[in-house]
Amino acid sequence: MERRNDSMLQIQRQINIEEQYNRKHIDGLIRKEIEADEAMTEKVHAGVHLIGEYMSKDYFESKNVRIAQLQGLDLEGLVLDVFVGIAYCLKPELFTSVTAQMAGRLKFSDRADGIRTIAEIMAVLCMTDAFDILKEDRMASLVVVSRLPLSSDLLRFIENSQYLPPMVCTPLPLENNYSSGYLTHNDSLILGSGNHHDGDLCLDVINLVNQVPLKLATDFLSSVEEDATFDLDDAEKREQWDRFKRQSYEFYLLIAQYGNKFWLTHKVDKRGRIYACGYHINTQGTAFKKACVELAEQEIVTGVPT
Repeated sequence: MERRNDSMLQIQRQINIEEQYNRKHIDGLIRKEIEADEAMTEKVHAGVHLIGEYMSKDYFESKNVRIAQLQGLDLEGLVLDVFVGIAYCLKPELFTSVTAQMAGRLKFSDRADGIRTIAEIMAVLCMTDAFDILKEDRMASLVVVSRLPLSSDLLRFIENSQYLPPMVCTPLPLENNYSSGYLTHNDSLILGSGNHHDGDLCLDVINLVNQVPLKLATDFLSSVEEDATFDLDDAEKREQWDRFKRQSYEFYLLIAQYGNKFWLTHKVDKRGRIYACGYHINTQGTAFKKACVELAEQEIVTGVPT
């Protein structure tokens, strides 16, 4: 499939966006700041020592079997991986959610064993003071908060890194099941952890929908305010909604400033159903989100029976 004729300006803008918002790039920036900070490298070394002590003890049989799988791992690399993952916890995040996200870093064959083991490792590494594991009261859930002393610029990148905005140049053609359309990274085209495979996918169909240029309905966005579709009945929900709404309008402005022409990339679930990728701008979101998006290349439809 041939690419459209994108200008060098469009391509460079897209590269800049990916470097600013993509976690795959921000992970490297976090790692560099940790490794450049003498106090943080001391915490990494302390963490390696603590994990070594944790691994050297004798526990019940099933736990011993789990810990035995850590033998041969690069413990310094593991501690750095945990610290990098923790850096995204700028505000309290559920301990269960964080451990589930980090379990894949151990690459255990059994996901449940991976989650149990990474939870124990995080409890051990908490002693380095690189992060806190807190519980507000006896009935509250455990939460994790980073204490990593990162630069203000990097903290801003982390805050914006959760979701990539749409592309401002034509997506690259997908050539296999591990490709994204983006210019600087690839990813599985199959949604859901553990669902990736190298079998047949209708790449031609996904490529077709990826190539459709879209634009924002700026008149609509200027005259209608986005409202929550759920009850804002506590402070946490209000804070989450305000953050989501603020980020949404920042991305609307970004797209408008870059010419108000963009492309959404798409993935499939394990049944082959196609989903648009995008959180703040998406053709399959709420009624407001759907109303925001129009075809960039419009034409009068003719020949339709009346």
